[in-house]
Amino acid sequence: MKKIIAIVCHKVTAPLIHTIEYLSSYDNNSLILHVDAKSNINDFHFLEKKNVRLVKERVDVQWGRFSQIEATLRLMKSSIGTDYAYFFLISGDDIPVMSNQDMDELLVGNIGKEFIHYQDSRNSFVDPTERVRFVYPEAFYERKSTVAGKLIRKFHKLFKNQFFINKKYTSHQNQFPKLYKGTNWFTLTRESVEFIINYVEQNKKLVDAFSSSLCADEVFFHSILKTKSDINIYHDPLAINNALRYIDWVTGPEYPRILNDSDRDKIIKSGALFARKVGADADKNFMNSFI
Repeated sequence: MKKIIAIVCHKVTAPLIHTIEYLSSYDNNSLILHVDAKSNINDFHFLEKKNVRLVKERVDVQWGRFSQIEATLRLMKSSIGTDYAYFFLISGDDIPVMSNQDMDELLVGNIGKEFIHYQDSRNSFVDPTERVRFVYPEAFYERKSTVAGKLIRKFHKLFKNQFFINKKYTSHQNQFPKLYKGTNWFTLTRESVEFIINYVEQNKKLVDAFSSSLCADEVFFHSILKTKSDINIYHDPLAINNALRYIDWVTGPEYPRILNDSDRDKIIKSGALFARKVGADADKNFMNSFI
């Protein structure tokens, strides 16, 4: 099974090296890395090899902004011309928790299906239109909360319909697809990746509308895919999610939780393809235990 593993990263970490070393050892895998434009690209050149390459045109990725979507689009466009069946989007904090052989067997058994999760009874519902319908002040993109930031966000909540309408979205809303939300990590067929690329090229107003969105990487790709008439989405209500990604948003103390050996049994039982978030200095034995 020919696979592309597309990685969004910003620093060299133990999980990144581990994932690249393992998956690049199989000739049928091609790995593409998008390194944040803020990072020194020279730090990553040692990872390059026959089936591992770096995206040349990089994006300054900032949390919550459209740049997260743009980085994914760069990776998708970099896959053009490559022969593959499935495209995996992961981060530099992910590790494979299923062997390459088992991954291939899972994909072969579900060939043509898209491993992408749309929120359902396994999640708390979040209205996807909220991410795009309004424009957001800088305070929403700051990871560390401040008193001033809290006041700004409270003002936004109270008066968003008066002062913060995203007219780039509302003025053309009837031309845009219905919005859906899910997890931002996915595994898609080549056909669907090409569908997304073509859709974006033909719908510039949609891109413009999302330019001032908040955390819309969980909405943008999901909404576009739903317009594909023959979309075939993998669904297993007993799985952790339909993207088969293990991410712990509940246990803490960090959100998502930094996974370690105490999480190993739960990860294995989940049947996931990849797990995140794994610490930058994660133990090699822990990471190897899954493959």
